[in-house]
Amino acid sequence: MKTFVILLVVCSMASIFGSPIELNEEQKVKAKQHLEICSQEEKVSEEDVKKFSNKDFTNPSKEFKCLTTCFFEKAGTLKASEVQQDVVLAKLGVLIGEDKAKEILEKCKGIKGDDRCETGFKIFQCFQDAQEKQH
Repeated sequence: MKTFVILLVVCSMASIFGSPIELNEEQKVKAKQHLEICSQEEKVSEEDVKKFSNKDFTNPSKEFKCLTTCFFEKAGTLKASEVQQDVVLAKLGVLIGEDKAKEILEKCKGIKGDDRCETGFKIFQCFQDAQEKQH
């Protein structure tokens, strides 16, 4: 199951970086299950879950930020508000190249917010901004 969650986050990161990776039906079902777990753990509204599923990251609520953080934590890419560089490099490096992955990690690894959810979301935003600059 942990491998799948890592795959899900890698696919999410791939979508951030414009890589055409598609989840199969089984993976989509499991992704939905993980989304449900995080939404329950973080007490996220249905509206925020829909926004997350639709990759709509505008005007995020506190709960939405926690949902994003939960996904990264479950995947092992974020632990104790620290980016787990080895995990990210192993998965993201394959998709965008090790040098680009290292460059992005260097830029995003030390980001901190006021709390766990703010930190996770700010790291996510950093990855998004890096993608926009890549194109």
